[in-house]
Amino acid sequence: MRHKYSEIRAAGGDVIAIGFAPIEMLRKQTEELDLPYPFLHDPDRTAYRTLGLGRATWWQVYGPATWWTYARLLLRGHRLRRTEVDGGQLGGDIVVDADGRITLARASRTPTDRPPVAELLAALRGGPGSATG
Repeated sequence: MRHKYSEIRAAGGDVIAIGFAPIEMLRKQTEELDLPYPFLHDPDRTAYRTLGLGRATWWQVYGPATWWTYARLLLRGHRLRRTEVDGGQLGGDIVVDADGRITLARASRTPTDRPPVAELLAALRGGPGSATG
């Protein structure tokens, strides 16, 4: 998201991240990643429940798909950090248009399941791939 933030803004959108980790951890992550958008604190996971974001099974968290994703990230030079929070909480991506309509709602099926930013931009612009799912 950070790398496509100017493109998202140019399309009339914005980004808001929501996390349940302790507030100091979220602040540190925002600073370390140099995020240009806000990271909201939801320690009770109210937004997660409201948006229907579920929990991963043990296999989804520690299975081959996750290891493969992390291996690719390491090969690209990313530094992995051990999670200090609930790794079983699944996330999601929601796109809301300028009229307040949800044009894409995608709950993650695994901890590493995220749509490409191009899909989020298409939903923001109301183009192909903007269906809710």
